[in-house]
Amino acid sequence: MTRCKHCKAKTELIHNRCPYCGIEDGKPSKDLTPDEKKTRFYAHGIRIVAMAHIFAAAIVLFQMPEFSSRAVVALLVIVNFVLAYGLMRFSFIAYRAAVVYYFMFGMVNVVSIQRGPQHLAGLLICLLGLYLIGNRNSKAIFERRPVEEV
Repeated sequence: MTRCKHCKAKTELIHNRCPYCGIEDGKPSKDLTPDEKKTRFYAHGIRIVAMAHIFAAAIVLFQMPEFSSRAVVALLVIVNFVLAYGLMRFSFIAYRAAVVYYFMFGMVNVVSIQRGPQHLAGLLICLLGLYLIGNRNSKAIFERRPVEEV
């Protein structure tokens, strides 16, 4: 199993192309077409969101003594780690779960916005996650189809 130079996914190449991003193995970055550059940008965005899920799970774990319900904290940590793992593997199920998770997280922050500015930050993080995961180009990566030029 090799790691794709462009999307950083561990995969077996099919006809010398990555099955996730569709870019030829070993193709220099300067020789990429505009569509391939767009695909690489959104693949890196998906990776960044997955890392953010790992970071969020770590923050929740470190703040565990401040929470009264250990079950809720454990559930949040597990959900974040599972989403991070699925997003790193470009799983379509993880894509759908992440979109639902961001909508639910966003609705909680919209309803709670009057309780303080920390909910505004949560809303902005939610919108950034939805932008990087829920757009047409990212969905094409999760569905293993080429990104169309708009």
